[in-house]
Amino acid sequence: MDEDVTQVARTRRSKVWEHYEQDLFVVDGDLKAVCKYCKAEFQTKFGTSILRSHIADSCRSIEDACRKSSMSTMKNKQSEAPFVFDPKTCRF
Repeated sequence: MDEDVTQVARTRRSKVWEHYEQDLFVVDGDLKAVCKYCKAEFQTKFGTSILRSHIADSCRSIEDACRKSSMSTMKNKQSEAPFVFDPKTCRF
């Protein structure tokens, strides 16, 4: 096998990419995205969650309408009550 493996560009389906520079760059072997508004850099190795969080919570340079739209796409991470596994309920 050839050791010189290049990365294949993937299609960016998330709307969050509208708020980041088109071209990613490599820092210490990790791909980074740059916020169009505040120029903050974020690792994209594990998906777009950190990018959405930045737009929704941290970046104050973005318009409120865009921030609200981004926040509505994020999942609610806090539920009303913590999950408790009940084996009786799960058995058929």
